[in-house]
Amino acid sequence: MDYTTEAILEGISMSNNDVLNYIYKKFFPSICTFIENNNGNEEDARDLFQEAVIVIYRKMKKEPLTLSCNFKTYIYSICRLLWLKQLEKRKNSNEINSEAILDNRLDEVSQTYELTEKYRLYQKHFQLLGVDCQKVLQLTLEKISLQEIAEIMGYKSEKYAKKRKYQCKQMLIESIKSDKQFKEVYDE
Repeated sequence: MDYTTEAILEGISMSNNDVLNYIYKKFFPSICTFIENNNGNEEDARDLFQEAVIVIYRKMKKEPLTLSCNFKTYIYSICRLLWLKQLEKRKNSNEINSEAILDNRLDEVSQTYELTEKYRLYQKHFQLLGVDCQKVLQLTLEKISLQEIAEIMGYKSEKYAKKRKYQCKQMLIESIKSDKQFKEVYDE
């Protein structure tokens, strides 16, 4: 069973064991991989993951929590910040308040992560388009006028360039939406 972001947050606030087990099974593996790839081990990842859930619980007890990203992005961002803090602490032996860091940087990091994931998904499907469509969309992104696009692409009219741009854009959108990662990246 999959839970929505709202259901996950509600489950955390109610200390619902089913939701907590779901969070652990669904999101811990990627966090563990991140920690192990950044000078940590599985035990570090377990401790950090538990601390992240506690941070979320405490934040929700202070005030209602509304996410502008999906839960995967949010918990990954918290774990990433906590791990960076941990590495910094190990390096400098300085005590840093993790909640202060989270309050200052969490939105920025989660937005950066979410944009990166969206960009990866976009790039993956952009590369699947035909060369013609890639070129039309690239010229559009470069703010080239439809008339110039028609000339560059050898189209007979500006109207056809507009039609082709629309077709290529729709193909890209449909391709992205059909990807199983789309729901994860663009939230429920």
